[in-house]
Amino acid sequence: MTIIYVKIIAGLALGFLAGMSAVYIFNRMPARWLCDYDEEPSEELKDPQIQRVKGWPWRWVYCGLFACLSLRMLFTQVTRPPAGFSGLPETVVQVISQGQITLAALFACWAMLIIGLADLKYMIIPDQFVIMLAISSLGFLPLHENLWQPLGGLALGGGVMLLVALLGRIAFGKDVMGFGDVKLCAAMGLCLGLRGMLIALAAGCLASGFAAAIGLARKKYRRDEMKPLGPYLCGGGIFTVFIVWPFIV
Repeated sequence: MTIIYVKIIAGLALGFLAGMSAVYIFNRMPARWLCDYDEEPSEELKDPQIQRVKGWPWRWVYCGLFACLSLRMLFTQVTRPPAGFSGLPETVVQVISQGQITLAALFACWAMLIIGLADLKYMIIPDQFVIMLAISSLGFLPLHENLWQPLGGLALGGGVMLLVALLGRIAFGKDVMGFGDVKLCAAMGLCLGLRGMLIALAAGCLASGFAAAIGLARKKYRRDEMKPLGPYLCGGGIFTVFIVWPFIV
């Protein structure tokens, strides 16, 4: 019973910390991170008083989201615990496994949330957070069946997006997708593995297509208008970690 109470307190504390820090970091990150390499940040971006994301109610929405994610992972039975703990009691191994996957999932989803917000508001995917997302994949590595799972996810995510970008360039004579989406999907693939990335891509593309269809039907979008894909890809990744991932590790 004590372990259950500890997990609940830890999950709520981690969720609170992740939610609060997501809003704070997004509002305080250097303005140049939210611009292309050859662009100068606007005065609005450089203004430290501007709230890029309003603290109310989003700070608490994100706290609730991350608390639910943490509790979900902390109470998930890991079927393939990390190697190297065979001499420990099964309960201890399970707690270590749950702690590892919780921290890795929390950090990955935290990075994807900030990436999705940046692309939604400023049409930019900051490389700094893509690197953080890729680093979080280290926490998932011992839980994959083998090394080919994350490498296959990287190839699938980055390869599909790169192929779409190249075909779009050939067909329309202009960029239909930024290279940031390619890097984002490659980093997501490292975290989620081949099967997880396939689910995340499908969920993100379906959500994007559904939103585009509604926007066109309501005449809010133009057919030649570029819209950010990152929020949908990150949403698919968070969905996969939150809902699907516990069943495939």
